[in-house]
Amino acid sequence: MPAPGGRSEPPAAVLVSFLAGEEEPRREALRRLEAVLGPLEFLSAPIPFPSDYYRPEMGGPLTRRVGMYRRLVETHRLAAIKRACLVVEAQLARQGRRRVNLDPGLLSAEGLVLATTKPRGHRIALAPGLWAELTLWYHQGAFQPLPWTYPDWAGEELRELLTRLRRRYLWRRKEGE
Repeated sequence: MPAPGGRSEPPAAVLVSFLAGEEEPRREALRRLEAVLGPLEFLSAPIPFPSDYYRPEMGGPLTRRVGMYRRLVETHRLAAIKRACLVVEAQLARQGRRRVNLDPGLLSAEGLVLATTKPRGHRIALAPGLWAELTLWYHQGAFQPLPWTYPDWAGEELRELLTRLRRRYLWRRKEGE
């Protein structure tokens, strides 16, 4: 639906970060999310997670895999996507501890916006208990970290991966026009 003034917002690519110590819960999360988000277009190789933040809950060592889904979505769907990820995390938990952490976001020409359950001063409320954060801004030909960007997202490996995914996204968006 066009916004007031006649312009409609371009759809975005759905990305999900799958953080886990074992592949089995990650594979099951992938399977369950495909039922909600449609087919996966891309899944990265495991990327070492450099922090011990989740170690008490999830053990370690942890790795992140970034998935991008084939279907482009309207950006207002981010809250519903985050809720679906929270349901899958809870379904796969054992003894109240998550085995996979799912961080969904939207990749657009302008950057990467991630959804979170953690409020901070720089985050925008999406729905009760959910916030959005511009994590990386695409500016001057590259993804630029912001003062609040987590170090792993600010790192070269993830920013290079996102640059490749952004090219894929722009090509697919152009195909759909």
